[in-house]
Amino acid sequence: MKSLSIQHHFSTLERQRQMLFPQLNTLSNEQLWSRPAKEKWGVGESIYHLYLMMKLVKHAATLTIPSMKLYSRFVKDKPFPRETYDIYQEYKEKKKKGMKAPFVLNPPQRIRYRLDFKELHQLLMKETEKVKSKVERIDEDIAGHIVFFDPVAHYPNLIQVIHLLAIHEQHHFSIIKSDWKNIHLHNEENT
Repeated sequence: MKSLSIQHHFSTLERQRQMLFPQLNTLSNEQLWSRPAKEKWGVGESIYHLYLMMKLVKHAATLTIPSMKLYSRFVKDKPFPRETYDIYQEYKEKKKKGMKAPFVLNPPQRIRYRLDFKELHQLLMKETEKVKSKVERIDEDIAGHIVFFDPVAHYPNLIQVIHLLAIHEQHHFSIIKSDWKNIHLHNEENT
């Protein structure tokens, strides 16, 4: 990876997954796809959503990187941010509710119960590798000036997009942990 910042953000993604995924690997298909509440996604839907997000970034990068590369070469000596912040937390604080995923990132109903955790994990890992291969040969000073058209995320550069993927996954991992903790506490109270 030419960009050390992008490499760092992908390492963060991998560490986060290594901390949570071994625990999820033990879930039955029923547990994987059951919802903690009617309006909340289950673990399987959340992971499929992360896969869809990675796929969306791959497609956006396919369009954005070539179209911004020439401009990036002209401004490569200008400073740029290497990190972003948690836009999901910011939204929740401002709006007093969680951010809704756009329809293209909603897991389809037909996917429920069709995949086990291992298959979901493989989908997410393969898509992550595809994104890595799109960005691995881009110099840091170029990546810092490839800007994505994403007003919700305040027009992040390529490095920030990868950081935002890590923030997004951590956001969902925190929800998964909280939902499962609450379910287990509720089940213990009822026994």
